[in-house]
Amino acid sequence: MTDNSDYSVHLGVLRSAERVRSAEFSARLLLLLIGTATGTLLMGLTLLPLWLGVYYAAVGLEKFVLWRWPQATSRRFFAVMVGISLLIASLFAALPVYLWLHENNALKYGAMILLVGGVLNVFLVRARIWQISAAYMAPLGGAFLAISASTYEAPGGGPLFYTTLILSATIICYFLIAVYEANRSHRRLLDTERQFFQAQKMEAVGTLAGGLAHDFNNMLSVVQGNLEMIRTAESDSDREAFCTEALTACWRGAALTRQLLALSRGPMMEPVRLDPEDVLLEVERLVRRVAPPNIGLSVTAEPDLPHILADETTLQAALLNLAINARDAMPEGGRMHFQARHLTREDPHPAWLPSGAYVALSVCDNGIGIPEEIIGKVFDPFFSTKAKGHGTGLGLSMVEGFAHQANGHAHAESQSGHGSRFTLYLPAVSAVPRPAAPARGEANTDARPCPKARPARPQPTTG
Repeated sequence: MTDNSDYSVHLGVLRSAERVRSAEFSARLLLLLIGTATGTLLMGLTLLPLWLGVYYAAVGLEKFVLWRWPQATSRRFFAVMVGISLLIASLFAALPVYLWLHENNALKYGAMILLVGGVLNVFLVRARIWQISAAYMAPLGGAFLAISASTYEAPGGGPLFYTTLILSATIICYFLIAVYEANRSHRRLLDTERQFFQAQKMEAVGTLAGGLAHDFNNMLSVVQGNLEMIRTAESDSDREAFCTEALTACWRGAALTRQLLALSRGPMMEPVRLDPEDVLLEVERLVRRVAPPNIGLSVTAEPDLPHILADETTLQAALLNLAINARDAMPEGGRMHFQARHLTREDPHPAWLPSGAYVALSVCDNGIGIPEEIIGKVFDPFFSTKAKGHGTGLGLSMVEGFAHQANGHAHAESQSGHGSRFTLYLPAVSAVPRPAAPARGEANTDARPCPKARPARPQPTTG
């Protein structure tokens, strides 16, 4: 059974694969334009421009729907996208059948090229989502069968008809098996990725456990002390005050328990609309429990930040990993700063970031920094700058994996001796007006919250 988290993952993959600025989309458009111009001018096929217009009207509909509802993750929306994919594939598959019906061998050759290209497109771009793969393979399989039917000779069909029919059925079965295997491999990869994220969340929970245990001990002491005072209280008002203090401590303990349970829950991804500033404030509250007193914490966020779409606990775990690394980079104390800012379509984009509206969530420190010669390796699995036994080397890999799964990017900047800045670029989904707020946290005039740092080598995003 497919749950909503699967639909959100599928739609995230689809949005990444169907970017207008992707190399595949540009190459497909160029090849079809060249083919249409050649067929119209040299072969006299006047229907080709009409076909191209109708085909790209359907493609444009797909792009518009994905752009207009970037936060949609429901089953119904996914079904709409499967239907649009079926329409696009049907329009595409009609062209090779049309070309094959001509007696010109060059047109028959063009029909075969189109069918091969369509199948390759399914394997290379769409095989990760079996519903989308099926929506494309069904019309392509129908095109093979239609071409076979064109060889029918009365009476009985003739040997050529049965030969082409058997070959078409065989190749269709092979394609279906290959797509199934590719989809199964992708699902295994997703399951491994989810388990990996959960392991990293539990590592973050383990780091928080020490600070939370200290807080629980303080709360239990408050409860115990107030209950003992109730025994000796001389008036009802005193007893009521002691009860209120004890209940307040219990409520604080319950809130801490909910936070810990939320972080440690299962690996199911459930993207929801999140306010970036609220996310940073919650992470800052968690980090405050494990940060030593000589590390100052602060949060700033631009006004009118748009929301982001992400799994809340996985995003918190990713930011906690960055914050814990920042804490460990400041053994003598310093300043840790959380920052949220808006990167619009008009802003200059880094070369490795697809165009669009993003929210950048940064964790900055003024610690020891990372040497230039290893900054490009920090997101590699099992790479760690910590001493043996003090780090798994998987935390930053989890952060980068989460960013890619959210159709965003993770980026590192650092300069040895001057601190580091790690940033998550996540796609924005809507603008929500919010008044400007001053930075929250303790003052620390001796530390620079966001150092001028040397960027890591860009890691290419994959769709």
